[in-house]
Amino acid sequence: MGKITDHDVAALIARRIVELIDLTGLPLEGLANFTGLSFSTLRSALKKSSSLSIDSFARLCTPLSISLSDFFNPKKQLPPHTKDLPNLVKFKVIFLSSFEQPRHKERPGSKPDGINADLRHQRKFLAQLIYSSDYFLTARTIDQIAIDLEVTHHIVIRPERLYALLKKYVGLELLEKKVLPRTARKPDDSRRPYLYYKKGA
Repeated sequence: MGKITDHDVAALIARRIVELIDLTGLPLEGLANFTGLSFSTLRSALKKSSSLSIDSFARLCTPLSISLSDFFNPKKQLPPHTKDLPNLVKFKVIFLSSFEQPRHKERPGSKPDGINADLRHQRKFLAQLIYSSDYFLTARTIDQIAIDLEVTHHIVIRPERLYALLKKYVGLELLEKKVLPRTARKPDDSRRPYLYYKKGA
């Protein structure tokens, strides 16, 4: 990303990000999670210190059903119905609830802050993968997902935890699951592995 030289464009981008924060009711971190952009990328654009790529603008606008032409038109008001998009509403429930957990004093046997931070990161990353990417347009088993996360994103989530996290999204009807056909299983595998995929894919 390079330094912005057109201050009018930089100001418009920063203003639009503020409008999106107001419109969605998400903090900057939440907007980054929902759209699949990094927090630092959005923060730099908000501070008018760095530019965004065309791909980044598309990733910012597409999940919110905002056209690029509307985003860059200073006379155009962003559509107010954006805040009512079903995926956004469901995302907000999950994302914001992660900040509303009651804070308890550390008890014997409780997880250290570092582990809690890792678990929160896992939850948020999986939410972003489901809401703002096409990853689950392809049906995958939990074992496949775990390998993809470790190899591609360097995030290690145990299959048992992944199962628990995915169960919530199946309950929200954002994901569907079906039993892996017997012909696709390993001969010595006595489990009933499931394929997880995006609803309607």
